[in-house]
Amino acid sequence: MNRHLSSAALTLALCLSANAWSQWSVDPQKNTPLANVAGAAQVQPQIAVREDGYWWISWLALHPQGTPPQGYDVYLQRLGPDGREQFAHQGVQVAKLGVGWTEDYGLAADVPGNAVLTFQDDRPNPPQRAISASKIDSAGKLLWNAQTAHSGHAPHVSILPDGQSFIGWSADTENSVRLRKLDAQGRPVWHDDSGAPLDFLLAEPNFTYALADLQATADGSVIVSFVRSRGFSGAKHLYANKISPSGQLLWGSNHVKVFEGGSLQQGNFPRFVADGKGGAVFAWYSIDPKLQVFAQHVLANGQLAFAANGVPVSTDVQQARVSPAVSYQPATGEITVLWTELDNAMAQHRRGLYAQRINASGARQWGETGRPLRPLALHDIGDLQSIAADDGTLAFWIETNPGQPNSIQGIKLDAAGAPLCPQFVVSTRATNKSRLASASAPSGQVLLVWEEQGQTQGSDIYLQGVRRDCKLGGQ
Repeated sequence: MNRHLSSAALTLALCLSANAWSQWSVDPQKNTPLANVAGAAQVQPQIAVREDGYWWISWLALHPQGTPPQGYDVYLQRLGPDGREQFAHQGVQVAKLGVGWTEDYGLAADVPGNAVLTFQDDRPNPPQRAISASKIDSAGKLLWNAQTAHSGHAPHVSILPDGQSFIGWSADTENSVRLRKLDAQGRPVWHDDSGAPLDFLLAEPNFTYALADLQATADGSVIVSFVRSRGFSGAKHLYANKISPSGQLLWGSNHVKVFEGGSLQQGNFPRFVADGKGGAVFAWYSIDPKLQVFAQHVLANGQLAFAANGVPVSTDVQQARVSPAVSYQPATGEITVLWTELDNAMAQHRRGLYAQRINASGARQWGETGRPLRPLALHDIGDLQSIAADDGTLAFWIETNPGQPNSIQGIKLDAAGAPLCPQFVVSTRATNKSRLASASAPSGQVLLVWEEQGQTQGSDIYLQGVRRDCKLGGQ
């Protein structure tokens, strides 16, 4: 049964029903179901973690037996530090939509404990899609919903230290990226002379800008990255800039050119990791002039820490590499990158998992070709996750072997790239898994969430806690 954010009675029911759901699982064959309505398509989970160890998890769900309109609705669940669901099982419905396909969307948590979601919304004027942002408190109550007047795609959200937030999206108009700043009550902060909401526009004549990522900094600014191209067939370059609290471009009107030495793959929008000092750490892969993974650190003042177009993680010219995941060690300024290694850029018969550590000066630390964690073989390595820990780096991935259901695997590396925890299994359920997402709490507790093909039709959302010592379960 679908549940709506509409009454105090519902909020009470959500809190009372949470005790029915257990703590973290310790069995890789019995991961915890988060959203498992029979026959429903429950997809694209995301995680936001708070300093106190509480977690927000969102997903999109299409319920064939639900009431019209039939579309992918927005759902949300809150977990305690012990893994217990704080709302009724299956979560709360934030928005009932009629959209028939999904795109990327945004989730973030603020200091008081609220969640902010941003997503495509066809409720105001179907089938047109505006961009909405909704804030939900820790009791499951909808505090506000703010909508833009423009259609758009793949919205992101980032919350500022003072409770204000930036939402950003790729806009159909002007082939641009638009950013809107909202106050803590969801009201637009910037206005034009007539009092209408004013968006910050990133655009350039004859070029298309598409949002890649958006993250706030401690001083109230926001770093935004985007892909710049000249149409579908043009080269795809990665740019970035920082916008001040008052709406000024801090890294110059020409932006920071993170990568323009070839082309990204069509439809690839690399995320970045905030360095905690006002800068950002990037990893991406090129398809032109070859399949190669690079890393770059943009400092708080917009200067590149490494050479233009980044540091290649490997000098091997016979093999190729794609799909990186990146993490950052603030204490040392070191970057850890994991990627899928290919035996050959053309055939791509065998694949493996490799890793590289890059120091603050841009030097490769784990050999010139990186450290192989899974050798090249007839398996597939995907959905890589790289998580910085106090004593090293945790890595997770989905591994697919011929003729078998795929599994979720993990490993923990020390600063030299040696295993602190040998490879271990997170999920061996006999189902196919995809869209793995991860987050780490200040305690070191890691949460993994993924989409899993249902036993009948549809797909479900499952989760697993992993302790800092690599054992399954909670703290």
